[in-house]
This record gives sequence, structure tokens and C-alpha cells, in this order.
Amino acid sequence: MDSGSDFIEPASTDDDSSVLTSDHAAITSDYDPTVYDQQGDTASLVGSVTSSVNEHVYENGRRYHKYKSGRYPIPNDDKEAVRESVRNALVLELVGGCLHLAPIGDNPQNIMDIGTGFGDWAIDMGDRYPSARVVGLDLSPIQSVWIPPNVEFVVDDVEDNAWIHGSDYDLIHLRMTAVILRRPANVAATAFTHLKPGGWIEFQEVYPRIGCHDDTMPDDYVVARFYKLAGRELQRQHGWDLYAAEHLPGQLEKIGFVNIQRKVCHVPIGYWPKDRQRMQHAFLFEEALTEFMAAMQAKPLNTNVHNIASLDDDGTFMTAHDIDSLCADVRAALCARNVHAFIQFHFVWAQKPL
Repeated sequence: MDSGSDFIEPASTDDDSSVLTSDHAAITSDYDPTVYDQQGDTASLVGSVTSSVNEHVYENGRRYHKYKSGRYPIPNDDKEAVRESVRNALVLELVGGCLHLAPIGDNPQNIMDIGTGFGDWAIDMGDRYPSARVVGLDLSPIQSVWIPPNVEFVVDDVEDNAWIHGSDYDLIHLRMTAVILRRPANVAATAFTHLKPGGWIEFQEVYPRIGCHDDTMPDDYVVARFYKLAGRELQRQHGWDLYAAEHLPGQLEKIGFVNIQRKVCHVPIGYWPKDRQRMQHAFLFEEALTEFMAAMQAKPLNTNVHNIASLDDDGTFMTAHDIDSLCADVRAALCARNVHAFIQFHFVWAQKPL
């Protein structure tokens, strides 16, 4: 397989494979709850959420959600909006502009976007399918109020036991969300219950095991080292699994989903591709990972907040200088031409039986 290839396959069944303090400054967000509270039935979706959803907190010069404060350690500010926009552009490039790969037909009625973030995908789906009610769910009230009339946004924690968002969904979509869930299989099981017979679930996830089809990548490749560190710290601090995409097909099968499919795309790391489109993928990935590193340095990899164990697991701890040096080396690797490395993006979709 050449480094620019991607493929679709029947998915494998192998499944073995902070507290808010007075130091945090709360501010009122741009979210206007009256837009939602006055929409009749939609009010029931947010009725159990307190007024804290309307606020944010600042830490280390970045803005974060206040509702369920500390659950999600990545900022929700303008810099993060740029990162999410670039990431969304990359995903659309990878699949030829398709918003989803699940075959939901031309007239879906109910669609949910879990972990909607700034809401770009939900808004695009509302425009694409005027027949559908599209619900975007997130911990942060950061979505635009200028939205299609068939789109609504809900502030909630999808990992809570209660499900107050209706049933009979044609599609439940998660983009870069399985990796930030503590129990993605449980969320998928809840989705299974609330999909209509024949409905679909779709995950669009990064899988950060770095690959290379020639001998140009060194054993200690710095991008792989960064993801190893980030994955270990996010697992330790928040229970996340950056490699969750690996397990999704088997988990979905155990839940009862059928017609499980997986598409894998290889995104170049560095400016080595000769193909213009592949180079565009490399540029977008460079921007997205650069901003992700900045977000990680602000909180999960902030040595003033956490003791960060060394990459070599030798009992020592990394200093702020160590983290800065690692990220600087990654930024250099993202522009290099001599290492023909790539990272995988997995698209997994599955159907609830009729």
C-alpha cells in the first residue's frame, strides 16, 4: 500500500486490541440562553442545567467551560475555534467533502452531533438536510446563535446516565469524540437504544499511531514521542484513550450493531508529499497539531499544575523547558521533508438492525 492510500473494509471483530476554585475568574459567555429557552419543546432539553452553563473560567491565559468544570481540559476560546475549524476542513478534505459516510438517505428526520464543539458540523447538516431536526450536544455554550431553524444546541454531559434528548435518531455522529470519552462503549450503547431501527452511528477519529512505508522514520520520531506523552497524561489525568478508534468496531459489534464499516485515511506529517492535495492535508494537520500542543501546554502538560513523568519512564519528571523543547522539535518535524511519516484517521460507521 502506498503512503497516500486509504481503504474501506468490514471492520475487525478483534476487541483485545479539576475542581473550580476562587482563583478561576468566571465570565459571562456569548451564549444567549433565551434563544433556546423560548423554543417550546427544546426548553425541556436544557431545563435541568443550571445557570453555570452560561459562564466560562480562565486558567493559564485560556478559556474553559464552567459547567462540569475540569471534565474537558482543552480550551473553548477563539484559538480553539481556529483549531476546530482547521480540523473540520481536514476531515472534509479526506472524504471528498462528505459530511458523513453512513448511508442515511436523502430525508432523515432526527440527527444528533455528540461533542459538537463550535457546531460547524451540526450547522452544515442542518443546511444539507432541511427535513431533519439536528441536535448538537456539548459541555460548552460556544455555538453561534445564527443557525438554521432546524438546528438546536444543548449543553449537557453525554456520559451522564440520564438521556433527555429523544429517540428515533437516523444518525448519531461523533467527530474526535471517542478519544475524549471515559467510556465510549457506554455512550455507543446509549446511542444504540435511541437510534431508530435501521439508524446509524458514525465515529470520525484520529488514531495517533504514527506509520511510515519506508525507512525514513527514526525509532524515536518526535511526533510519536509527543503523542505517547499526551496519551499517557490524558489517560492518567482524565481517563481518556487517544487510541480508542482501534477498539470501536469490536465494541459496536458487541453492542449489537451490524453493517460495521471502517475507512482509514493516511495524513502526511511533514512537507514530503508530491501530490498537491496530500500536501494540503499536511498543511492542515500541521496547523491543527500546533494548536493542540499549545492547548496541551496550557493545562494537561503544564508542569506548574501536574507532575509530568518523563518520556523514558525512568522515574524522573519533565520540566517546563523539557516540554517546550519537545513541542519545538515537533513543530520542526511538521515542516520537515526527510521523514515520510503519516498519521491515521479512522471513520467507523455501523447500523442498528431493522
